[in-house]
Amino acid sequence: MTPAARLTQARRALEAGHALRVPAGADLAAALDLAEAGQPADAAARLSALVAAEPGLAAARLFLGLVLDAAGQRPAAVAALAAALENSVEDYDCLYLIGDALTEWQAPEQACTAFDRAITIAPHSSHAHLARGRACSESGDVTSAIRDTRRATLLEPGLVAAHVALGDELRAAGMLDGAVQSYRRALALDPARQDARSGLDAALLLQVPAWHAAMLNDTGRSEAFDRAIRRAVRPGMHVLDIGAGTGLLAMMAARAGAARVTACESVGILAESASNIITINGLENKIKVLHKHSAALAPGTDMDRPADLLVAEIVDCGLLSEGVLETIADATSRLLAPGAAIIPRAAAVFAMPVESAALESEQRVSTVAGFDLSPVNAILPRSYRQIDLHRYAWRPLAAPVELFRFDFATATPAADDREIRLVPMADGTAHAVVAWFRLELDDEISIASGPFDPPTHWRQAVFPLANPVDLNQNEPVRLSASHDGRTIRLALSAGASRRAAAS
Repeated sequence: MTPAARLTQARRALEAGHALRVPAGADLAAALDLAEAGQPADAAARLSALVAAEPGLAAARLFLGLVLDAAGQRPAAVAALAAALENSVEDYDCLYLIGDALTEWQAPEQACTAFDRAITIAPHSSHAHLARGRACSESGDVTSAIRDTRRATLLEPGLVAAHVALGDELRAAGMLDGAVQSYRRALALDPARQDARSGLDAALLLQVPAWHAAMLNDTGRSEAFDRAIRRAVRPGMHVLDIGAGTGLLAMMAARAGAARVTACESVGILAESASNIITINGLENKIKVLHKHSAALAPGTDMDRPADLLVAEIVDCGLLSEGVLETIADATSRLLAPGAAIIPRAAAVFAMPVESAALESEQRVSTVAGFDLSPVNAILPRSYRQIDLHRYAWRPLAAPVELFRFDFATATPAADDREIRLVPMADGTAHAVVAWFRLELDDEISIASGPFDPPTHWRQAVFPLANPVDLNQNEPVRLSASHDGRTIRLALSAGASRRAAAS
């Protein structure tokens, strides 16, 4: 808001109340007329004199601050409003306007003081709670920001701006289920509200990444899981599906003859969608959807008896980052019957160094337009990326090697590290290490995501090297591999000199 617009807004707000209905009201109006006529310096002088004559006149202090800002004197304007607070302003409208200005002027702590006093005067003012929430947000006090914006929605359920603000705060705090609910409430009140629509889209993107459609349309994945589930399910079985998503695998288990299926999904919008999909497909009497993380499932409460079969497709392109090890280990110890089958039953991770100038151009910088930009490489993230290697020109420099193997019936998230000897099959420059997995659903059915396998939605995990590594045919190199239960890290060493890390 421009200083002139803020000044006009404040004048109209106070003229509608009683703050200007004082003996000095005519002097205040005259000063404001000067400001609106383009004479802020003269207006400031008159208001300064009025403040000196009547120190307790809140409106004079408010307008002095706004006029000083209109005159381009922001520090003096902030000081004037701070002085107003120090002089025990007790008028709600003045306090609200002071807080609003101080929030925009990046003085959020002082703004919170103004709103605190305004709320003391009018504790049920939804707008004051909303405004204090915004000020708390600006000051970095996330807890108070959420508290105040939520209070505003409770005081005035139809206040669309409060629902949007609460959604924004919850999304910033990573509380995405609540954020989605808030944005949806705002849109139910005002379908044309664009900030609510944008906020909802941003929250949904974090909860339901764009790869979901590709995953669901991955025919090879779906058919392999369907075959494995049909082979595993027996009449009367209780099946637990962790990370149920849209409920696809849970419905496969129900169709295969399971007596009951518990579908556990931690993302609220997905759990809601799964319930709808299951109902549409007529399986609501066999499948119970629980909006919970599997670690929060309570045996005997959420599940009346242990599961005879666990289905858990919770792997990313690097296998571990969705927590498959800790999740299955927890389920095995608490939620499964002894000897229960697990789909997938095992997995192995493979890797190989590759040469690809095209990949390097996306992960490292050298000289651009004659300028050395290489220092930026130190701040570029070195985590692996999901990439379809076939979209690039590349060639392997060594045969694939197995890094890790996990039997999910016994695997734990304990860290592991090892060194593997590689023998390059050609001279070349390694720009990255490519990794993939083979998911063994049972003893006959498996899915592999490697560059030599039929394509899957997982594609490959490409670990960029901090610096290219020159490899010579038949001269062994070391590939160091480690994981902490959730993230695999790789380092490639050629000889005793050059070493490049990827993580």
